[in-house]
Amino acid sequence: MGNIYSTNYLVPFYHSDLKGDMAASAILNVALQVSGEQSAHLGRSEEWVMENYHYSWIVTEYEIDIKRLPKFLEEIVIETEAINYNKFFCYRDFRYKSKEGELLVNIHSTWVLMDSVSRKAGRVEEKIVKPYESEKINKIKRGHVFSKLENAKVKKYQIRYSDIDLNMHVNNSKYYEWAINPLGFDFLTHHRPKKIYIKYNHEILPGEQISSSVMLRDKISHHLINDNDAQIEIEWVKI
Repeated sequence: MGNIYSTNYLVPFYHSDLKGDMAASAILNVALQVSGEQSAHLGRSEEWVMENYHYSWIVTEYEIDIKRLPKFLEEIVIETEAINYNKFFCYRDFRYKSKEGELLVNIHSTWVLMDSVSRKAGRVEEKIVKPYESEKINKIKRGHVFSKLENAKVKKYQIRYSDIDLNMHVNNSKYYEWAINPLGFDFLTHHRPKKIYIKYNHEILPGEQISSSVMLRDKISHHLINDNDAQIEIEWVKI
């Protein structure tokens, strides 16, 4: 197991939805922030990786288990740990906990190092990951198998300037927001996510248009961004 980095966090108004829950998209954004804080603390910041290897970190998959969403103005503890890695993939966990230690949200994530010029995945160099003290493995972990969509509802979006991050591609949380919006205001008001799978297959770059397809079946929504740029599956609980 790797180094564990922990930080306290107060859920702000702008990360809360109309139910007073911390939005799932905000949970993803804050997780990225916390992983960046740990990397900087260990001397492996985004800037260091770019200057020395011309790489940037990219998330390719998430598996998110939600026992309870954090609430507006709730003080929580967020932990992150780089679990293990192989020559192409790194696996990192995030744990959102209450101040009393109750596990609220558990996230398994898969990362790659992307070359800033070729936009292709690079090899995981020992010098980059050594400070995390995570285990080196030979096995490539297999992700979730997504269902094919049938008779899907489709909604179109135009990429905005504010959707683009420092890596010059669409911020991870935007895919989730694009995916759930076609479900409609009434559905989202009366449901909460319980389990979320996300897989990013291709980068979405500035100037592109987004097609968000959704199929809802047995309280599970199946989503496809464009033809196959991202796949998302969400299990919902009615409230």
